[in-house]
Amino acid sequence: MRTENVFRIQLVRLAVTAGAIVASPLLLVAGGLVRRPMLRRHYGENGPGFACKEDGWVSPGYFFITNVVVRALCLPSEYVLLRLRAA
Repeated sequence: MRTENVFRIQLVRLAVTAGAIVASPLLLVAGGLVRRPMLRRHYGENGPGFACKEDGWVSPGYFFITNVVVRALCLPSEYVLLRLRAA
């Protein structure tokens, strides 16, 4: 998504927040299973990243990862995953 179009970026942010509220039961149970692989894929050694300042684009996944509502809803399942991996 091009960064010049501010209206579209705001619309995606609103859609991600609304989608997170609608899918909140699912995110509470399995949010860590969705969020962790996305982080690993994009921030890994050869990952594409979420944004490219030189080209002026940002991935819609960036808004999913950085959304406060999504992060708060995924925290319980991420905590459980970390506890299970440590045991």
